[in-house]
This record gives sequence, structure tokens and C-alpha cells, in this order.
Amino acid sequence: MPSIFNLKYLPSRLMVFTLYLISFLSLKNKHKLGNWIGKKCFKYATSRTQIARKNLTACFPEKSAPEIEQMVEDCFIQLATGFIEGTHAWWQDMQPFNDSVKVTGLEHVLTAQKKGNGVLILGGHFAVVDFAIPLFTSKVENIAYMYRPNNNPIIDRMIEKGRARSGAKSFTKKQLQDMRVFMKNGGMVWYGCDQDFGKKADIFVPFFGIDAANISTPSWIVKETGAAVIFMGMRRIGKEEYEIEFSPELPEFGHDDSADAKAWNQELEKAVRRYPTQYMWVHKRFKTRPEGQAKFY
Repeated sequence: MPSIFNLKYLPSRLMVFTLYLISFLSLKNKHKLGNWIGKKCFKYATSRTQIARKNLTACFPEKSAPEIEQMVEDCFIQLATGFIEGTHAWWQDMQPFNDSVKVTGLEHVLTAQKKGNGVLILGGHFAVVDFAIPLFTSKVENIAYMYRPNNNPIIDRMIEKGRARSGAKSFTKKQLQDMRVFMKNGGMVWYGCDQDFGKKADIFVPFFGIDAANISTPSWIVKETGAAVIFMGMRRIGKEEYEIEFSPELPEFGHDDSADAKAWNQELEKAVRRYPTQYMWVHKRFKTRPEGQAKFY
């Protein structure tokens, strides 16, 4: 890895320092800043705007064109706000929010944990993901997450150190065996595998009625560890109110890869429909198509 003190990373270090300063704003002002940034991104990030518009139009055919356009703008606002409020989780006191977060279904997690083979917490890329990590770790112990390291080592260190403040351990795709041991020892791992992994995808199942490419890694993890599987939704439900929701344990997971992917995609869709614009619609979720199908984008 190149030295993080290389001058080419100076802009990144300045950005991290700026985000650190932003973290001292009140949450109310963080949200105002996120709103402003989101509206600017909606206006100027035209390629991502087109992706979000295409996704939302396909997934919500009952919505009119003006409604879709409002959803696209709201999505940018939610994602920008989530990123800015994430600085609070990385550098500031989260205890007031840990105390006030609404948690539904925690009993499912605790019951699954008692089985002793670890728990695989499947989730999605929602706007509040970084703010939600300490909310989650305040309720249970021995937590880790799967993630793809950022290509920029300065940004990657910022994110990983910020998440580690709450006690969350990280695993990359190159550390699957280490993660397997962690889970065998009763650990819980959050895995947001709801993105298009291109050629690595080996399963297609419906997501909002559209064939979406998936990987069988969650099924492999369960086969290797015997872990229980639970889906986790997360959302902002008020100006400074948050909710984490756990599903009951997904039954028969690990016996059929396609059935597994279908089951957790159904849970993901249910969670997205609660607050649709808090999902990362700017991602090309339907880029990889089944053989013979036309390009989506």
C-alpha cells in the first residue's frame, strides 16, 4: 500500500479534517448541510441521477413521473444526510442516540446468538448505515461487518477507525476464513451483499419484480459455520429518531443458494418499502443481466 503521507493524499487528508470539523455541528445542522449537499448532487451528478431515476421508475411503476422525480431528489438528500451524520458516529458522543433508538425484534438476535454458531446479519445499503453501527453495537456484543476497503487509504482509514469506535470489527473478502473462525466463536457479522458484483454473481432472483444478480457467499458462510441468519433493516424515522428492525431467523438457510437469495431479497424489499428513498438507488443494482436479457442501463 502506498504511504499515506504521500503528497498526493493531501486533498484526502484535508477532506478528513473538514469532516472532523463538521462532526462538531449539532445533528440538526448536520441534517441541514446534508439537505443542501443532496440537492446539489441531485442537480449536478447527472449520471447518478439517471441511474436512480431508472431504478425507481422500474421498481415503483405505480408512481407518476413527478413522483419519481421527487423520490430521486429525496434519495440524494437522504444519502448525503446519512454521510454527514455518519461523522457524528465516527467522532462524537452517540450515547443519547443509543439510549433512544427504537429496536424491534432484538429477541430474535439474542435467541439466535444463544445457539452458539454465530449470527449472520444480512442487511442493505441504507442511508443511515454508519450512524446505525454504534446503535447496533450498543445492544449486543461481539459484532463485526463485511466491507470492501476504499481505494483511497486515507478515506479507508477514516471509515474503519470511525466504525471501530463502537467496537465493531471488520472483515474483507480476503478474510473469510478469519471471519469463519470469529463466527464459530459466537460472533455476529453484518453483511450488506445487496450490490451488483458483476461476473462474481451466480444467482438471479427477483428484487422489486426485476431479476437482480446475487452472490452465493451468504449461503457459503452458513454452510461453513452453521450460523443463524437474520435480516436487519435500519432507518431514520424522525428528525433525530432512528429505528433498527430485526427479522425472525430465516428458516432453512444454507440448503439452497437460490432460495436463500430469494428469502433475503424479500426481506430487503420489505425494509426498503418502509422508507424507499433511504435506500442507495444511485447504485447500478440491475447492471448484470441474465443471459439473453437486454441491458438495463
